[in-house]
Amino acid sequence: MPTARKGATPTTRPREGRRKSSRLLLPLGLAVFAGWIAVVVVGIAREPDPGAPSQQRLASGVEEELRKGDAESLARYINGDGADAYAKTLVGKVKDSGESREAAVSRPNEKQVQLHAPHLCMTWDVEKSDGRFFLDPVPPVTPGPCPAR
Repeated sequence: MPTARKGATPTTRPREGRRKSSRLLLPLGLAVFAGWIAVVVVGIAREPDPGAPSQQRLASGVEEELRKGDAESLARYINGDGADAYAKTLVGKVKDSGESREAAVSRPNEKQVQLHAPHLCMTWDVEKSDGRFFLDPVPPVTPGPCPAR
């Protein structure tokens, strides 16, 4: 039975197989990277614009998000750096006041938006920035009167 000598070199076939697979790694890596970039770009493009296009849409959007209890979506209607924290606090207040389904948002005048919920009434000034309307989280100097319920 013939035996291989100790100094014999292995055949070159396994190296050729490794070279082919390593040649595929770069195009495969680039394809995965391009796919990831596409997912990020589409995700950003689908993100809704902050604010609302009109004061009426601002009031209805705020009402809808408060009724759902969605602080993350509500934050896009609030102007300022602390919008996320303010929205979480506001959603918590509406839930604590009673039935969040009864929350209603109206416009007592052209410059304000008002929230009516069980045992809770809040007024915000409306700000316009870059053609979009936002709630100003700073309490207004002259809040609108809250109607008796």
